[in-house]
Amino acid sequence: MSSDIVLKVEDLHKSYGNIPVLKGISFEVRRGETKIICGPSGSGKSTLLRCLNLITKPDKGRIWLEGEEITDRNVNINKVRQRIGFVFQEFNLFNHLTALRNVSIGLEVVKKMDKNEARRIALEMLRKVGLEEHAHKYPAELSGGQKQRVAIARALAMNPAIIFYDEPTSALDPQLIGEVLEVMKALAREKVTSIVVTHEMGFAQSVGDEILFMYDGKIIEQGPPLQIIQNPKCEQTRRFFQRIHELYARENK
Repeated sequence: MSSDIVLKVEDLHKSYGNIPVLKGISFEVRRGETKIICGPSGSGKSTLLRCLNLITKPDKGRIWLEGEEITDRNVNINKVRQRIGFVFQEFNLFNHLTALRNVSIGLEVVKKMDKNEARRIALEMLRKVGLEEHAHKYPAELSGGQKQRVAIARALAMNPAIIFYDEPTSALDPQLIGEVLEVMKALAREKVTSIVVTHEMGFAQSVGDEILFMYDGKIIEQGPPLQIIQNPKCEQTRRFFQRIHELYARENK
């Protein structure tokens, strides 16, 4: 496997009971790439991310992270998760900890880092997402956009090989979405390897290296963002982006 391939996914399947959710997903992510995953609700996007992070065990298929097969039964799952950043829809911050402690605690507990060094890195990451001056505030004192930026800082602090974003702006008020996307755009320009599940097509066009369009548990179309958004080959893809366009047109009236 090429050394610049950070993540390789081969024939991934997942069912819940008798309902198949993933039906043979295969793709690669190279170092420095931002891969966009989109598709209608129920197409399997979030399940895919959860399988890639081994939060959910796939039924079939193989996943490699930096050349190591992480679906091997002997793999240390906790060690694998240290190398993957995950930014959730709902922030998942500790409400009883400050922004600074939310970012530093993983370094101390998981990486066994000295408290002062963990604090230094946490401050540096909060500075990176524009929140250094809010370091000592608790989540209840922060806006939704600020909470999500803390969550991004927390993921970055662990120095992961790749970051997964699961619709990171879907829980935000419209006026707060931009501040989170700007941070994500800056990280993409810095070539932070990432997979982003999102419907934010402006973001996808500006920083995405490739769009993977999922429908009914499969990737039915993939390619450069401009091509997929403006000139899709599949009817399902065309209908999806037409609906997105109509929605944004109504919101911007």
